Amino acid sequence: MLDNDIVDDQSINEDSYDGLVSLIEASKGVLSLLIASCKPGDFQTQMINRYEAELAPNIPCYRVVLNQKEPSLRAALEQLVQDCPELQKTHASAVITVTGTEALMDFVSKADSNNRSELNRFFGYLQWTREGLREFPYPIVIWVAPKILSRLSLEAPDFWSWRSGVFRFVAPAVEATGVVNQTGEISLLIESERRETLPLDELLDQVESLEQQAMETPALATLYNRVANAYASRVKTGQAQDDTQEIDRAILFFEKSLVLQRELNLPQAESDTLLELGDIYRDLGLWKRVFDLYEQSLAIARSFKDRPREAAALGRLGNLYQQYPLGDRANNLEGAIASYTRALEVYTREAFPEKWAMTLNNLANAYCDRIRSSRADNLEQAIEFYYVALTVYTLENFPEKWAMTQSNLAISYSYRIRGSRADNLERAIEFYYAALTVYTLEDFRKDWAATQNNLGEAYRNRILGSRVANIELAIEFFQAALTVYTFEDFREQWAITGCFNCLYL
Repeated sequence: MLDNDIVDDQSINEDSYDGLVSLIEASKGVLSLLIASCKPGDFQTQMINRYEAELAPNIPCYRVVLNQKEPSLRAALEQLVQDCPELQKTHASAVITVTGTEALMDFVSKADSNNRSELNRFFGYLQWTREGLREFPYPIVIWVAPKILSRLSLEAPDFWSWRSGVFRFVAPAVEATGVVNQTGEISLLIESERRETLPLDELLDQVESLEQQAMETPALATLYNRVANAYASRVKTGQAQDDTQEIDRAILFFEKSLVLQRELNLPQAESDTLLELGDIYRDLGLWKRVFDLYEQSLAIARSFKDRPREAAALGRLGNLYQQYPLGDRANNLEGAIASYTRALEVYTREAFPEKWAMTLNNLANAYCDRIRSSRADNLEQAIEFYYVALTVYTLENFPEKWAMTQSNLAISYSYRIRGSRADNLERAIEFYYAALTVYTLEDFRKDWAATQNNLGEAYRNRILGSRVANIELAIEFFQAALTVYTFEDFREQWAITGCFNCLYL
């Protein structure tokens, strides 16, 4: 079952993480080659952000990216030391993280001889460079894809013999957003409140003007928040010139806002900022910090009996429990259900119809994933909540959210235990078709492709109708999804959908 796999992966990841951090701390001032293996992507980035946050400021953290055309580890380290003179000091304490090997993933599977020679060059540099690494007395964490790790001991045995440790990480199988996850399972959409931002240049000019006038006012605190949100939005939309730098600036401005709000005794504004700062750390995967910030926000809201802010914090906590990759999955989901349920005491249909529907949608998602109690009962409860959410999420008023809920209902019926399996699959297909009336290729490419893929899966499993006709339709939907899920843009989805398609070609 998917849930058990997640728990097992969490245990593997936590063991690897603890071992990696322990060796980094034990290797201060000493060359230590630490090899970390993970699928390239968001999870790898979260792990790097996590250990860097934990080690700083006692151990300064540096990152270096390999040159893809000349993938020499030693050359990359030399350039880093040249750019950072503090690393040239005797007995300097630091940890260096090396990325960029994920770009070599392409070379593993391509037949082009030039590409393969680039990968071989990478291995060759490693094999003959170990003596040259002695001038870098630091723990060096080298992140590689699993396919590259499997070849290291054969292609660079001398380098391999010098390794201080190998740490394998498994990216979570279920994504918090999106529809198709890394294992080909269909996952549910979690709807979160979106951060709104204004043009960054204009905001920075306003901040500078107020700061020059030494005007420490609530307006300045608000501007700090908006600047922070603008930086966060740039990272999310791919507009940032340097993701790490702009995330750091977002955090800096949120923290400046918190300091000012406390000085001016603005607890309710502070409660809001704590939630927004928590969102940043959530995106970085620094889960424990997120819990602390959300809980602080909740405590402030409760101390002032500010029910809407209390509900906002509870909704965030519900999402966090549902997405939390650590601890006991069953307990986390119970925490999510409890938080959403308490939020609904405030978010009534009459007072907050959109937030009420949003919370019902998220509560339904939690019941779909729920481990405790009867699986059949949990799915029935989820389906009921989705139907109720649709009384607000109508096609006319909230077309995108209506389509999202149609997709979530389709997913629920795909897994439904009660009723006829054949009838449940027919209902799922109907809901997917309904979602496609909004999820068009022109306006919602990713959602359209995900729904095409899910329809292909539904037809692959369909019981009613001609088996041959169902398989033909499944192939058509998988191939339609592949027009968006290209190898260049969506490699994991491309591989998953391609595997389903290949079964019938």
